[in-house]
Amino acid sequence: MSTEFVPAAEVRPVTFAVRASDHRERGRRRGAELRTGIASTLAAYRRYFAHLNIAEAAVRTAATSSLERLQAWSPTAAEEIAAVAEGAGIEVAELMEIISRTEIMTQAAAAPTECSTVSYTRPGASVAAQNWDWAADFSSLWHINDVGAVPGQRRHAGIAEFGMLGKIGLNESGVGVLLNILKHTADGPGGVPVHAILDRVLSEADTLAEALEIIHSAPTSSSSIITVITAEAAVQIEIAGDRKRERRVGSDGNGGVAADRGDLAVGDSGFLIHTNHFLHPDLLDGALELRPDSTSQARYRHLAEAVARFETARLEVRDSGAGPTGTSSAAAAERADTAQPVTVGDLTTLLTTEPGEAPVCCTPDPGATYGNRSATLVSVRIDPARKQIDLAPGSPIEGLHGNRSFQL
Repeated sequence: MSTEFVPAAEVRPVTFAVRASDHRERGRRRGAELRTGIASTLAAYRRYFAHLNIAEAAVRTAATSSLERLQAWSPTAAEEIAAVAEGAGIEVAELMEIISRTEIMTQAAAAPTECSTVSYTRPGASVAAQNWDWAADFSSLWHINDVGAVPGQRRHAGIAEFGMLGKIGLNESGVGVLLNILKHTADGPGGVPVHAILDRVLSEADTLAEALEIIHSAPTSSSSIITVITAEAAVQIEIAGDRKRERRVGSDGNGGVAADRGDLAVGDSGFLIHTNHFLHPDLLDGALELRPDSTSQARYRHLAEAVARFETARLEVRDSGAGPTGTSSAAAAERADTAQPVTVGDLTTLLTTEPGEAPVCCTPDPGATYGNRSATLVSVRIDPARKQIDLAPGSPIEGLHGNRSFQL
């Protein structure tokens, strides 16, 4: 296999748009229509696992264990995955090497740094955006995912790696999900794949509460942070092995949710930021960086400073007219509520960086070798109130050419 890759901004992904009578037919059509992409992705991950020194036997064992967990947690998803494998002409355990790639990679010492996410909560007008970073060698191994509803499930649109049912996206009920990878000493292989959790939220959740319930119910084994975005609010769920904690905007100490979930209020600005290190205090013991040269902390600091500058400018514009004044947190929240609404365009600007700044927009170093070169593969913007998701190959600094917009 060539060590060359297509620059992310030059990729023009295929669109898999499927309408079917049930989930099994939908799965068979996915497998048959995306057979070539699935085969290429499976070969690419097998090469990548070998690069990470994960033995083939360990990959197979982890994939099989994740399949068994998935069959117990979501029989419907397991049936659809089996149908995808049938359509693609491979064994379901082989397909699970793609779907459970995050869980398989817990057996490696390091993984590529990936993803910066920003959301803004304003009841009725919350928005979110993400730069999805991954290994540059996978730049063409994803596709646009336009998944039609079947009985008991919702239509959703977004992106997925070939073979996965879903990944990052938004459904017709206005429930969206974003994903950042994390690393923790509690990690291990064999849990329900985080990518299966994302798909189930997109397929089944009509509300923020239902999305959170699905995530909390999953027996996980690897670490990630899922951002759930609805018009109502954005909530981050940090996952460390099988433990889960929520972060949300609020000022009551628990974000207004049951304390036994370990929820954390993060202030009154309305913004939530996440990169690739743990933030919830309950999960810091055992928290790890993804790799020795991780840029997660630097990207987080850059975004926090960018948000602070943005908020200062926004409130100055607001305060040039009549409105609430004062320095209390309540007054600050009221000022923010009456300021100009935050848009997905504003979030995209926050996620745009120039060379020399922290790499929120990630471009591979020219001399980087296979397995050690990360890139922003897709820019994602979600406006749940409008039920709109925008997906563009590459990073915002590269111009968002090839953007696809879906109104659900």
